Amino acid sequence: MRATCIGLVVAASNAAASNAAPSLPRAPTERARPPAPAVDASPAPADTLSADHPKRRVGLWEVRSVGAQAAGLGATKFCVGPNTDTPSNHLDRSVGRRGACDFGPFTRAGQAWLAESTCQQGRTTVTSRSVAGGDFLHRYRIDTVVRYDPPLAGVRHEDKDALEAHWLGPCASGQKPGDMIVPGMGTLNMLDGQFRAEPPAPADPPPRTRRRAGGSRATH
Repeated sequence: MRATCIGLVVAASNAAASNAAPSLPRAPTERARPPAPAVDASPAPADTLSADHPKRRVGLWEVRSVGAQAAGLGATKFCVGPNTDTPSNHLDRSVGRRGACDFGPFTRAGQAWLAESTCQQGRTTVTSRSVAGGDFLHRYRIDTVVRYDPPLAGVRHEDKDALEAHWLGPCASGQKPGDMIVPGMGTLNMLDGQFRAEPPAPADPPPRTRRRAGGSRATH
């Protein structure tokens, strides 16, 4: 039940905005300068100090669980589009009631973002508190504490988990916003629920044979 609870409550931007300096009037004889080359064409999130929810940079993110219970778990990749993070669904967290759980949104808490949720599993009330931080342009991290009341099996009071993510670049050809790529399994789109299995590895070619003197064949 512990893994189920953590899976329910752990799903997984401070973007600095620069103020443009006022332009000076040009003299009539001044020649116009060519525009500076674009460094990155992908749209960056708006200033999250005034945003009502965290918004990641568009592109492919690698997400890795780094909690104490994450030993041996591989990283996943997630394709973020311009409308992937919305007020009702952001940081892979769907806000609202699902089954026996109520998931709250991430809201601003100083320089970080805070989200809380509550689940009822039999006699046990499971509450979680997640804190997300980072610039959401290149990296972010989410730390989650899950508490059980009454304690699981009478002894376990809480669990902790954490994930870290960093931006890899544009989404690959064939990927679409919401795609979560799990190595060795396939791709699950978190927006429409469609799963695409990973294509099977190509079969090894059959061994070549050559004919020996006398008509016999040797395999190599």
